Amino acid sequence: MDKRGTVAASALVCGGLVATGGVIDRLAGRGRLALPGAAVVAGAYLASTYVHNLPLFGAVARPEVASGAREFSLTFDDGPDPRHTPAVSRLLAERGHSATFFVLGRAVRAHPELIRQLAVDGHEIACHGDDHRLLAFASPRTLVAQIVAWEDAVQAALGRSGARLLRTPHGVRSPWLVAVARRRGYAVCGWDGSVFDTAEPGTDTIIRRVAPLIRPGAVVLLHDGDGSGRGGSRRQTVVALGGVLDAAEQRGLRSATLGSLLAPVTS
Repeated sequence: MDKRGTVAASALVCGGLVATGGVIDRLAGRGRLALPGAAVVAGAYLASTYVHNLPLFGAVARPEVASGAREFSLTFDDGPDPRHTPAVSRLLAERGHSATFFVLGRAVRAHPELIRQLAVDGHEIACHGDDHRLLAFASPRTLVAQIVAWEDAVQAALGRSGARLLRTPHGVRSPWLVAVARRRGYAVCGWDGSVFDTAEPGTDTIIRRVAPLIRPGAVVLLHDGDGSGRGGSRRQTVVALGGVLDAAEQRGLRSATLGSLLAPVTS
């Protein structure tokens, strides 16, 4: 389901919950408890669907920050893209940083050589689904199909499996997504803050937005591809990356793969 359809369907769910609460109150004939309760449930549903780090639909995996730790994790979504991924990978490797790339299965099938180079450069390959569809209303069977298609693409390109980490497109989740992912052996991952580099706000703005996020255990989300399939440029992100690494190194921090930093999810 695309973004517009997902938002419309979410609004219908919330409207249905609130309307049901109103009907219950009218039938009960006294008090007005069901309607406000339904409104609270609708709000919690919306927040948990679209706010990626909320735990109501299941906890996301978070880095475990040890005393004295000097590592955070740069992560890149929506690639690989031949226009941008090689430059990102090369700069990170040249400066002694590692990152996690949440790649799309369809992009891996189109450019298998790019994730082979990512692996050579010491980066982690993780799951962003197969085709960047939003998963708020995807059935468990569809979720598994997205993961399996991604696994097959990565296996064909690398000759081995990728990391068992899943970040959903736009961080959108359903009430059952985390449970389905865990049954497949995946940890669902979020990120810190909002950079919005896909809006192409300018390289200086990207650096300025990332800099406050850089701290031990932080997970920074950037993009090396366009998940919409429209071929949008991520050149500003590529250019900004040097400044982002400067900011990290000035604080004595290094980017490491997300999988190397994660704490076990217990709830």
